[in-house]
Amino acid sequence: MGLLITLVSCFLFAICAPLGKLMYAGDWTPGPVTFVRLAGSCLLLAIPMFIQMRGRWREVWQVRWYVLTYGVVCMAGVQLLFFLAVERMSPPIALLLEMTAPLMIVLWVWASTRFRPSTLTFIGIVAAAVGLLIILDPRGSSVDLLGVFYALSAAVCLAAFFVMSAKADLSFPSVTLICITMGIGAVVVALITAVGIIPAGMTTQDLDAGGVLLPWWVVALALLLCTGGAYTTAVVGVRYVGSTISSFLNLVEVPMSVVMAWILLGDLPVAVQAIGGVFVLLGVVFVKLGENRQERRRVIARTNVHPETAEMHLVVEEEAPED
Repeated sequence: MGLLITLVSCFLFAICAPLGKLMYAGDWTPGPVTFVRLAGSCLLLAIPMFIQMRGRWREVWQVRWYVLTYGVVCMAGVQLLFFLAVERMSPPIALLLEMTAPLMIVLWVWASTRFRPSTLTFIGIVAAAVGLLIILDPRGSSVDLLGVFYALSAAVCLAAFFVMSAKADLSFPSVTLICITMGIGAVVVALITAVGIIPAGMTTQDLDAGGVLLPWWVVALALLLCTGGAYTTAVVGVRYVGSTISSFLNLVEVPMSVVMAWILLGDLPVAVQAIGGVFVLLGVVFVKLGENRQERRRVIARTNVHPETAEMHLVVEEEAPED
């Protein structure tokens, strides 16, 4: 169930990418697009949030610092930094750098727990990275150092999203977390745009979607619905499958986005992109197998204190996997 929910999230996120591209083609800038996505999705989720949270607001206040950090880093940070990177460099390079978030999570878990990931997990990392390189094909693209900084910062924020969502032990529904933090993120983006740190530009002209002219508000509404649904299912999915698996499964968003761009924008994918998608899926499978093997390994630490020498010995036993 967790894998299915996470795949739904990836699909909704994949739709958001070409919809956002339509708005950029209509002279919108990253600040207004990000604000519209966050603020609009917050409003759409407000009704179910108030219904679910009647008389339970104290539960949110008890974890107010977690909620505030989630809104600033996981909502405003991920979206705004990525779109700022796209302004200064090609979208494939920016997406490739942002997708290093799963690698950051694996390395962070390894460094913090001193427990080396399994060999299958490493194979999955390599396969996923090769798949992304094939799909995005960064050859010949110009690289802007500030753009690289923005993209890597977005990757850090994305890694924080997976880790914070997986470790969240909240008593209130996920819809409430998403709604409130989207509102916080919208306020942050609005303040950054208002003070002139990033430019503000938007128009009300019709947008060209594969030869069909659509009013800007239709595209914006579709973007809001997909954004709210994507984040809600992402938080639910990551609680089922964990941060590592969810972050690697999120790589499937790339080939999905290629397909949706073909449908909505007429950008026909080539065979090499399909091959890259296969590598990404294989990488996800290997990571899942590696995580399952890690779960079957039970480490039992016993501390034996010898009265005469007072030396402490650590005995590590490994349980054999079941047949």
